[in-house]
Amino acid sequence: MVKNIVFDIGDVILNFDFNRVVDKYTSDPQDKEFILNNILNTKDWQGFTLIDKGYLTIDEAITIVLKNTNHKKDELITKVFKHYFLYSHFNEQVLDLIKRLKTRYKIYLLSNINEYTFNFIKDSGLFERVDGYILSFQVHQVKPEEEIYKNLIHKYNIKAYESLFIDDTQDNIKTAKNLGFEAIHVLPNNYEDLINKLHEKLRKE
Repeated sequence: MVKNIVFDIGDVILNFDFNRVVDKYTSDPQDKEFILNNILNTKDWQGFTLIDKGYLTIDEAITIVLKNTNHKKDELITKVFKHYFLYSHFNEQVLDLIKRLKTRYKIYLLSNINEYTFNFIKDSGLFERVDGYILSFQVHQVKPEEEIYKNLIHKYNIKAYESLFIDDTQDNIKTAKNLGFEAIHVLPNNYEDLINKLHEKLRKE
């Protein structure tokens, strides 16, 4: 029986499309490719997840990328790093869904998120709407590493087999299932997919 529902934040509650963000900064195809290759797809951002783990600040990341690109587009790189999260927005339908679910279940958040995005969204009231949360930059762990899931389990004394985990990344879903969670893989930023799969899962309870 499901007693707890655990939500990812990015692309589930908080809509964020990096390609759309890039469009805000430039219409030049070469500049877009430059941003994707030297920011989003770098090992510092993706491979080592040092920013989301809280081991690397945005300013430190900027310094690394500026050096790696021989200072070719310093202003563009700095603007993207400093302001990319300004083009994210909450899915109000999901926020309303959480409010309704909270009358029957404990609601938790488990998210790979850095301090700068957290500071941007913390005044939204999201974290006051749920029963608890584990954020990667605060615990220096990221999904799909098992430790961050175990951190949630131990901190809030929940049982994995009584918990439903919702995420848009297959690797994160796989780890959750390996630990005994019920899990739903949803399409990014797609409320219809979320509500349909959630309804189907809970209807079987």
